[in-house]
Amino acid sequence: MAKFLSLIILPLLTFLPCSNASSQSMLSTGSSLLVDEYKQTFLTSPDGGFSCDFYQTTVWSANPKSPVNGQGSKVLLNHDGNLVLTDGNGTVTWDIKTSSGKGTAVILLDSGNLVIRNGNGEILWGSFSSPTDTLLPFQPLTRGTIVSGYKSLYFDNDNVLRLMYDGPDISSIYWPKPSYNVLKSGRVNYNSSRIAVLDAEGCFLSSDGLKENSSDWGTLIKRRLTLDYDGNLRIYSLNASSGSWTVTLEAITKVCNVHGLCGQNGICMYSPSLHCSYPPGYEMADQQNWKKGCWPKFSESWNISYKAEDFEFIQLPHTDFYGYDVTYNESVSLEGCKEACLEICSCSGFTYKTGPRLCCTKDILFNGYCYPNFPGDNYIKLPKNLGISTSLVSRKSHLTCNRDIPEIVEGSATILGALVLIFTGTSWWFLSSKQDIPKSMEAGYRMVPKQFRMFTHRELKEATGKFKEEIGRGGSGIVYRGVLEDKRVVAVKKLTNFSHSEEELWAEMSIIGRINHMNLVRMWGFCSEGQHKLLVYEYVENESLDRYLFGLPRLSK
Repeated sequence: MAKFLSLIILPLLTFLPCSNASSQSMLSTGSSLLVDEYKQTFLTSPDGGFSCDFYQTTVWSANPKSPVNGQGSKVLLNHDGNLVLTDGNGTVTWDIKTSSGKGTAVILLDSGNLVIRNGNGEILWGSFSSPTDTLLPFQPLTRGTIVSGYKSLYFDNDNVLRLMYDGPDISSIYWPKPSYNVLKSGRVNYNSSRIAVLDAEGCFLSSDGLKENSSDWGTLIKRRLTLDYDGNLRIYSLNASSGSWTVTLEAITKVCNVHGLCGQNGICMYSPSLHCSYPPGYEMADQQNWKKGCWPKFSESWNISYKAEDFEFIQLPHTDFYGYDVTYNESVSLEGCKEACLEICSCSGFTYKTGPRLCCTKDILFNGYCYPNFPGDNYIKLPKNLGISTSLVSRKSHLTCNRDIPEIVEGSATILGALVLIFTGTSWWFLSSKQDIPKSMEAGYRMVPKQFRMFTHRELKEATGKFKEEIGRGGSGIVYRGVLEDKRVVAVKKLTNFSHSEEELWAEMSIIGRINHMNLVRMWGFCSEGQHKLLVYEYVENESLDRYLFGLPRLSK
């Protein structure tokens, strides 16, 4: 299986468990770091706090959108002083374009900054000037610099630090709260210096007045500020003794306020844990990726044959799709709002607030969220020929948007029976369509190596035939043979010691993620859902990963 890599920097928690891996403090002209099955070289900072090599748990990455392809790839400091990253076939995929001649060296500083320094000791380039998704202490985010992925942390033209979803089709700002002006957000826009930095004690400061302290503020430990894959900005603090990272600050406490989390037409909710779901008349675009959103089960080509009488509305209590309003009017009745949406061919639905009688018709259903305290409802416009009952989602139903268990209303058997019918009708589409977002999205996830796929417990249960074929066991778990949907044969290790399974999972991933050795099988993924902790490895006959790592007896076939 091809292994895609990129030159990166990471905090060095433990040294590589490969006897033939070697470290060096400096890369001089004409020398290189090489990806090879038999030898591995890497740079380390003088204090051993950071290493630079071909890893996947990163604080910085060269050319992350186009990683090199495994064996034979290398980063080379040419004799002219230019730092280049080449693929296995010799193709240059990334370079710095510095030309400084003899005496030039690449050095990894104790700060985590990878620098090119000429013979006079002058720094010509540093990784701090081109961040990927992480800022280290005293690494400045400045004017024109972006911490990015599909989400971006940047300074806008008004000198305000913002988070923006920048998808392939839609862009929208979601932090600070977009409905607030600068002052209401606790920011200022008169300071044009545009600089933000995380200091050594855990305080994140910005020139627009932002000041946020981590929960362990004041202690001098290693930290990082990361724009995570779910779009939230978090400070992580390192426990030096255990090697684990802990979330000590989240920019957005209600994760459903992150734009793009559930994709177009998707709805983010708590019921009681964090979920994505889709409204009636829609289905997931990709069963493996919620960020691709949902597609309607009906054609949206209405421009020629559109007739208002062919459509109806389904009510979604306490739900809104933020932004993309076609019209925004107060003092409008509910029926008037329905008529306004029906008159607009492109209107996909509307949000209605009863108090101010506020009507917001929408042409795009994006950034959907469902909160129990949201003072309004959304109404999805659907063709009548879909046959979906307009009573499917009752206004009195709390199933979709209530973290608490609904109160039991005392009364006659007739009333109870009616409540059961309402419960059944209003919940079928959420219960049948919702999928868990990993729980780690709520509290921040640990440092997960990016080459590992996150499997669901259901996937692995099906792959192993309900964990039918046991091929071995050890002190920390049982190993089963399985076959994935793409026909790859795997060994699935099910961790059984629940009091230590969380630590075991991340410790083993951390170890395997740093191993590059010809005699070890590869890790392909993991599962962490509640008490279900599983690791997915390449299946090799007569071999055992535990045997190589921990000296355990060979697994029986």
